[in-house]
Amino acid sequence: MEATGIILSGGKSSRMNYQDKAWLPYEGKPLIHHAITRISSQVSQILVSTNNTGPKYDKLPYACIPDLNTNFEGPLAGILACSDHVASPLALIIPNDTPKVPTNLKSLLLPHLKGNEAVVPSYNGVCQPLFILAKTSILSSIAPYLSSGGRSVKGWLQRLSIDQVDFDSQEPFKNINTPEQLKTISDQDYRSL
Repeated sequence: MEATGIILSGGKSSRMNYQDKAWLPYEGKPLIHHAITRISSQVSQILVSTNNTGPKYDKLPYACIPDLNTNFEGPLAGILACSDHVASPLALIIPNDTPKVPTNLKSLLLPHLKGNEAVVPSYNGVCQPLFILAKTSILSSIAPYLSSGGRSVKGWLQRLSIDQVDFDSQEPFKNINTPEQLKTISDQDYRSL
């Protein structure tokens, strides 16, 4: 079943000194290029959820979708804005700051979607809520949740019928939030060469 990839790239990045994380280098290329590479073979279409603009985004060969308002309502607002552009029955959602997301995430989650509206990975029973395989039809339920004051992705997921797929490692879902994390991860990779 075809899926559209939604790459979440619209946050404020306050912990990264307000730098646009999408373009920070990791292993020789920007983080967003890692996300695109990791997801491209799994989907038939890619959308980038971003409130940032500029020539770098203009050069991407994918639609870059801004939130419907400028209140920075979080990742759900980005997913909702992208939902109108999804041209497949499924959406595979990932953040742009996790350069090791599995290249087979969709195929690992898809068997668990039967009878559910969404599937998320977990590690030791802890949900990884920014990695979602969802039926496109359910994305419209984000609008009333936001209107009611909800902002939490976990809170929205709790309203759905979901399944969790437990992974034996958290490494594929670790994200980079601070300059220190980016340096530490890069140093570790360098030492492992």
